[in-house]
Amino acid sequence: MRRYAAIEVARGRPLIVYATSTRLGVNSQIAGDAVRELIDQIDAIPAEESKVDVLIHSTGGDALAAWKLMSVLRERFDAVAVLVPYMAFSAATLFCLGADEIVMHPHASLGPIDPQIRIPQAGGQQRDFSFEDVGAFLRFLKEEIGLSEQSHTTPIVEKLLSVVDAVHVGGAKRASELSTDVGERLLKMHMANDEQARAREIAEGLNKSFFAHGDAVSRTRARDLQLKVAEDDQELERLIWDAYLGIESHMAFRSPFVPLQHFIENGGQNALTPAAPLVLPPNAPEPVVQQLWNQVANTAVRGLAEPPVEVPYEIVPAVIESRRRASAFRTRGTMTAVRMTGGEIQLNMTQTSACWVPVSVDEDDDIRDTRT
Repeated sequence: MRRYAAIEVARGRPLIVYATSTRLGVNSQIAGDAVRELIDQIDAIPAEESKVDVLIHSTGGDALAAWKLMSVLRERFDAVAVLVPYMAFSAATLFCLGADEIVMHPHASLGPIDPQIRIPQAGGQQRDFSFEDVGAFLRFLKEEIGLSEQSHTTPIVEKLLSVVDAVHVGGAKRASELSTDVGERLLKMHMANDEQARAREIAEGLNKSFFAHGDAVSRTRARDLQLKVAEDDQELERLIWDAYLGIESHMAFRSPFVPLQHFIENGGQNALTPAAPLVLPPNAPEPVVQQLWNQVANTAVRGLAEPPVEVPYEIVPAVIESRRRASAFRTRGTMTAVRMTGGEIQLNMTQTSACWVPVSVDEDDDIRDTRT
């Protein structure tokens, strides 16, 4: 909170922070449920404030959620700026397009806005798919293979549609058009009338001119793409990086969430200890052998009657916070595990809650210029 306060002093406006997890093993995206939390943040800002900053860290999510989040901000404030310390990809980039200025740290990256849809595969697996993949395939047929006659291309396209359902292709096309449209709308929120003709061009460039969805757009490249990136400010950059480091530590971005490791390190080790092998004395009498096996069987039955070892877990996929109020999306549950007869471990996770919860804010952290 003190780091947030330092940014507010430097910028002379309130700051709201929205971060979704980039921790390995914790999937999190920008989603519509964040809108209500953001509204609470907006309502907590004094009415006389007409400008706001939003520090964002996310790999993306729902394009329409990004549109709604920026829309509610622009309905309330005359000026909105986004601060990007590290990552703002995909839908997070869309969100940034609606800001009057984008303050990017030298370590920061934006990304393409070409949407990815997930297609179910056999065996319960899923595969990411983009409409641009279809265009790239057709260009490959024409430019690399040299196929242009319909009689030659039709069977290949039919083969493609046997792998990717036509409905999915149509859905990917609509998602691509939506992404460009939302990007254009967001850019026009702050562009002057004589600039708005470029909005479509910029949005389409971010959607269609990249060869990979994960292609990072650096600060220099973002300026080349005509995005409204603020002038370099080393002191402000230091402050937003310090704030990011606090978020990174709190949400454990650099510590992968490995369920089995969590289970073992939090009291579950004994449940996975393999039983000692039964060693019978050579030429042991049959009654002795039978007695030993009976003891083994009784021990196994008692083990089955005992409740399994349960290890609680909690992860934080997202936070929306400021000096005025804070909330976190927390997922809680329990883990159980058992070692099978073949030695493999079967781990089960039971989720008991997943929701936004309020987090207390230290009211003693008054705004003050920590640089002094």
